[in-house]
Amino acid sequence: MIVEITKSQYKRLIYKLLDTLYGPKISYRWNNDLIEILSNEGDEIFYVYTKNGRARGCKKDMYVIGSTEDEINDFIPKAAIRKKLFAKTVLSYVTDKTGLDIDCIEFWYPKITKGVNHNEKYNFNVKKNKKSKM
Repeated sequence: MIVEITKSQYKRLIYKLLDTLYGPKISYRWNNDLIEILSNEGDEIFYVYTKNGRARGCKKDMYVIGSTEDEINDFIPKAAIRKKLFAKTVLSYVTDKTGLDIDCIEFWYPKITKGVNHNEKYNFNVKKNKKSKM
């Protein structure tokens, strides 16, 4: 059975998932050239690099840490993670909740190649609306 959802439905789904996992009021903490995005409980869920560690062409590059990726992948089936739409939605969520203007995101997503499960890195630049170069 094929189920099709619209972009607005996908956005609501990801927003509700992130609110459920990390609380509706996420916060952030500056740490030199690193901004730590924190859940309601104070756990780190994302890192935002402002100087070192960011992709070329990015002013603020958000990295989804491993534990956050694992939690999200436990709730969303692999087939439902659309890289570009997921990247835009997560950046929109963090921007709405924190007020930070983040323009890039980097995360690992599950992929199956010739029957073998592995993860592949994905970098996305919102302003250019395309995959970032490292």
